[in-house]
Amino acid sequence: MKAWKHIVSLILFAILSLPVHAESSYDIAQIYEISEPPSGTIAIGSFDKIKDVEYILTPTRIDTGKYVVEVKKIGDNLYRILRTDICIETRYCHEWASYSEEVVLIIESNFGYTKGKVIFD
Repeated sequence: MKAWKHIVSLILFAILSLPVHAESSYDIAQIYEISEPPSGTIAIGSFDKIKDVEYILTPTRIDTGKYVVEVKKIGDNLYRILRTDICIETRYCHEWASYSEEVVLIIESNFGYTKGKVIFD
């Protein structure tokens, strides 16, 4: 009987030690349309610093709803929706998404402080 209890407790310990799958949700601050300028385009930043320009981001609107999309991180709190010209700006997002990552995008509004949420699995 003692061996049986020991086996059951080992099985319970093994099950409870499995990694928990949690999702991370972040607010969407802004939605942008991406355009890529010609090679060699520069801009002047803070303190008269010249910078190469990789993308030009223009605020845009998209239909409200729930979407499953793939994103890639292109900047601090900036994620490009792959195979589109749309980019989302998040608040305090710590996800790497170096290559491509499938996420749930919930667009609740095109106005206001928060446009919706992005959920990383």
